[in-house]
Amino acid sequence: MYRIREASLADVEFLADVTLTATRAQGRLAPDFDEADWRGGFEEWSRESIDDPATDLSVIELDGQRVGRLRVSRTPEAVELNGIQLHPDVQNRGIGTAIITELQAEAAGRGVPLELHVERDNPDARRLYDRLGFHKTGEDGAEDVMQWTHGTQLWNAEVAKRYDTPGTGMFAADVLGPTVDRLAELADGGRALEFAIGTGRVAVPLAARGVPVSGIELSTAMLAELRTKADETAIPVVVGDMSAVRVPGEFSLVYLVYNTISNLLTQEEQVACFRNAARHLSPGGRFVIELWVPELRRLPPGTPATVGIADPGYILLDTYDVLKQHVVSHHFHFGEGTQAELFRSPHRYIWPAELDLMAQLAGFTLESRHADWSSTAFTADSPSHVSVFRLATT
Repeated sequence: MYRIREASLADVEFLADVTLTATRAQGRLAPDFDEADWRGGFEEWSRESIDDPATDLSVIELDGQRVGRLRVSRTPEAVELNGIQLHPDVQNRGIGTAIITELQAEAAGRGVPLELHVERDNPDARRLYDRLGFHKTGEDGAEDVMQWTHGTQLWNAEVAKRYDTPGTGMFAADVLGPTVDRLAELADGGRALEFAIGTGRVAVPLAARGVPVSGIELSTAMLAELRTKADETAIPVVVGDMSAVRVPGEFSLVYLVYNTISNLLTQEEQVACFRNAARHLSPGGRFVIELWVPELRRLPPGTPATVGIADPGYILLDTYDVLKQHVVSHHFHFGEGTQAELFRSPHRYIWPAELDLMAQLAGFTLESRHADWSSTAFTADSPSHVSVFRLATT
């Protein structure tokens, strides 16, 4: 098991050693590299970092042995990963991924982005950051600037406060009732885990039915709203990314409702979400996903948008990037006056067949697919589906 501890002056030489060893193993040292000159500058910089109150310079240990270096800065605006190096002997064991996931959870808890720089000649690191959901936001010399935000800014306190609409929309009894009924049936007397539990729209009534419910939630603002309805004892929640964070224990049911898997904006993240569900399930457990069917048949050639809803006081406009399978939903709310309020949410849409392949990659098979929670038959004209995936029993 790895651990992270504060670096001391006695670690300065090791920090230079592990950084140099990791870089050399990647074949990224220039032919004219002057090791003595580099080492002198790096060790001096490390001493300054140890004394810098704005920077946390740490040593990564595995089984009591020093194996890596971690440097993180924290500001009111962001968590900044300034550098992480692991000795080649301990790479590809998930240590780097686990550390970055912890930093993502920290950033999510504070409601700020996680930022970093990556050299363009370091494709291994770039692939890792792409897989973990980072996106390029700029360039700085020979480095790309990358940022991870997910729901840390989208699902903020203002959005969380007005998210619940008791008795209407997705909180209407004819929507919520069948959802809870079906999930209680699928839990089959066992524990349930909700990915992206939000304000507890589903979890609270499901727990009231006697199903033990836990959750994962990225947005602390949404979690704060849940806590006005149920405390940590009633519904335990772990803050973090649903594609990576672990919750203690084993479950018979994991569920992800109301299109939320599409909030993961890469195929890699969506596959990771399936795999994380599998890690939490007991043999034979179920993973349930509620998701809309992409509406590309309604998209005329050359037209980048569709009108999804046009009601008094509300219009939904979806704009598509068919190359990346991305869609941005633009929600316009307005009253009698001339002013309107706009909320945007980005998504990566998934075809049902692609969803089934993701499930297979994680060890699931499709058990059932219906058009809604009341088990209406799924057809070519169904706008959405509820899909139940089953993990192997052995």
